[in-house]
Amino acid sequence: MKSRYAAPLILLVLGFMSRFAFVWHPNEVVFDEVHFGKFVSGYFTGEYFFDIHPPLGKLIIGLAAYLGGFQPGFDFKSIGEAYANSSYIVLRLVPNLFGALLPVCIFSLVRSLRGSTMAALFAGITIVFENAILVQSHFILVDSMLFFFGFVGLTLFFFHRNYKLSAVYLFLAGIFFALSFSVKWTGMSFLLLAWVVSLWDMGQKLRDKAYLMRQFSLLMLTLILIPLLVYMLVFAVHFSLLDKSGKGDSFMSKGFLKTLRGTSVEKDDSVRPMHFVGKFRELNRRMYSSNASLASKHPSSSKFYTWPVMSRPVFYWSKKTSDGSRARIYLLGNPFIWWVSLGGLAAGLFFWRANPPDTKWFLYLGWYLNFFPFFYIKRVMFLYHYFPALIFSILIVSIFLFDGVEVLKRYRKTLFIGLASLFVIGFIFFSPLTYGFPLSAEQFDLRVWFKAWR
Repeated sequence: MKSRYAAPLILLVLGFMSRFAFVWHPNEVVFDEVHFGKFVSGYFTGEYFFDIHPPLGKLIIGLAAYLGGFQPGFDFKSIGEAYANSSYIVLRLVPNLFGALLPVCIFSLVRSLRGSTMAALFAGITIVFENAILVQSHFILVDSMLFFFGFVGLTLFFFHRNYKLSAVYLFLAGIFFALSFSVKWTGMSFLLLAWVVSLWDMGQKLRDKAYLMRQFSLLMLTLILIPLLVYMLVFAVHFSLLDKSGKGDSFMSKGFLKTLRGTSVEKDDSVRPMHFVGKFRELNRRMYSSNASLASKHPSSSKFYTWPVMSRPVFYWSKKTSDGSRARIYLLGNPFIWWVSLGGLAAGLFFWRANPPDTKWFLYLGWYLNFFPFFYIKRVMFLYHYFPALIFSILIVSIFLFDGVEVLKRYRKTLFIGLASLFVIGFIFFSPLTYGFPLSAEQFDLRVWFKAWR
């Protein structure tokens, strides 16, 4: 703690150890690897595919696959299908890398919010030992990139705002915000939070017209124009790699298909090919309509109001072993972390005397922006949609407990050791369901505390 680099280094080591452990297991398709594996393979074959999410996460995994010598050919047909060789490990490396870096990112975010080193370290440690967040970064999935880019964007934004650092920080924040919602649109909440904070700050200086004009112009450049350009650039790369007819043809118009080789309209002179802007607009409209119309059922889906108490985990993979036990992977969080975070979220509303007070309300707004919009979404949803809000609750409880209550400050070390130990115990206890270790029926029952967890 005496060195400014000691705490981040600890978090970095723990992040890499926990995320890259057993990255090869299981050597079978897990949950949505059936989709993202196909998408990445599409970049190698050039065959057009359609996905309801923007392309960046898939592009980054595809780049790592290219650098790692990955060869397409595996069909990613179903969960539990055995991989033909070890090349799938390359596809899992990128999500794990971003998952490993996330605890350090959260540490830095707390510091950018003027939080103490102890509060920042506690927040980072909590992220390390949160089982469900680990699971979501352990396989060929893109959410760890969404989290990392979004929270890095906020870190840069608040360093610029709270420490009066160069506008370069704001410029970089805009880039990272764009990278976040270029993975999934839910990343837009990070940019929205930055805008609300910025407008709040401008509202404090309504009489300073010169400042308002200067600041608004800067924000329009860094938090509107730059993110839009980055977002469009991602799609330009996406279109350049997918230039052949593929399984996504049926979603697109004739003008769009005219730009692809081997489609039914390739040689139809009556059809005019779309330009980039037209393709960009059409694909984003299709993504929106497909997202809104998802009506399929899933046994592990859940309602948004059940997420804070983690009442419904998600079943990712299962296999019976030769000795009669069963290996399972559940998207099941560390219950001690979830419940402490929920309790701290509620207690902080009444007992946190934040100085300055805006830090408290900005974090609560971040939680709100990542939680309540799901009230209006009718499509099938899962526990992992709560993860950004969960991380905001971890930020809240960390700063609240270690910086926000005067009477607790004399017990900070004891509180830190006690809670961190509890989180580590919970992590180890539930790790068989995180990493997919075999459990007997009795051992499994010990970890399934509620009927809804089965």
